Amino acid sequence: MKQRGGAYDPFDCKHYPEADVVMRPGMPLAMACTGEKARIVMLAGGRGMHQRLTSMGLGVGSEIEIIRRGSPGPFLIATGNTRLAIGAAMAHKIMVIPMEREIE
Repeated sequence: MKQRGGAYDPFDCKHYPEADVVMRPGMPLAMACTGEKARIVMLAGGRGMHQRLTSMGLGVGSEIEIIRRGSPGPFLIATGNTRLAIGAAMAHKIMVIPMEREIE
């Protein structure tokens, strides 16, 4: 891996192809607005986070509504009739697309 300006350049890393670094769908849940409805398109965390979210009924394709944004507290989201609190660190790893932006 080559260094660029004192930092490692991810584009030169053989373990992370350029598409994996650049092509990140959606935006972090942490950037969504209160009242916004969104669809989960990617989970950026590890296996433990995936298992935890799946056990709560959340996964890729799940539709959610942001009830309250966490700043600094947890994010309150709804999926169906269920409300869940998601910590800020986890909200940054859940990639969503706002429902009104989806192409049908």
